[in-house]
Amino acid sequence: MDTKSNSFEDRVARIKKRSAENTHNSPMPRTESIWQRLGYPAAFMGAFLLGVFAVFLSRLIQYQSVGIPVPGKVGTQDFVSLGLAGGACIMVMLFLKGKLREFAGALTVGALVTTFSFHNFVWKYPVFFELVYGEDWVEFVKDTTEPSSLNLFGTILPFG
Repeated sequence: MDTKSNSFEDRVARIKKRSAENTHNSPMPRTESIWQRLGYPAAFMGAFLLGVFAVFLSRLIQYQSVGIPVPGKVGTQDFVSLGLAGGACIMVMLFLKGKLREFAGALTVGALVTTFSFHNFVWKYPVFFELVYGEDWVEFVKDTTEPSSLNLFGTILPFG
């Protein structure tokens, strides 16, 4: 019995000694700067803004190539915008190669919010949109929508 307890005590002592050596030799924990900590939420904002930009750009491309949508096919503009923004989302997912797919979700949310509320920006900043899209497009948007509302594929849902 005495031999077993000595060998057990010897093993415990060796384990404690190795543990003390390992903790003494381990590197100090890194402290992150505030910029590194803010990088993750900022990436979400960047992905959201990329979704907004994708819809903005898709509407501009659509206006430059087709012109003002025909009154019966206004909802088609939303589908095209969502399709192009979806393409941007797929590109982001391919770029990230399966890592951090939540950024693709933030991009999708940005695209959806912008698609259904884009006309509110036109009502709020008509001069800017007249410079970018043209006066006839701004008049078309104002004729087919209302301020402070959602435009769900041609159906207007007011906020208030």
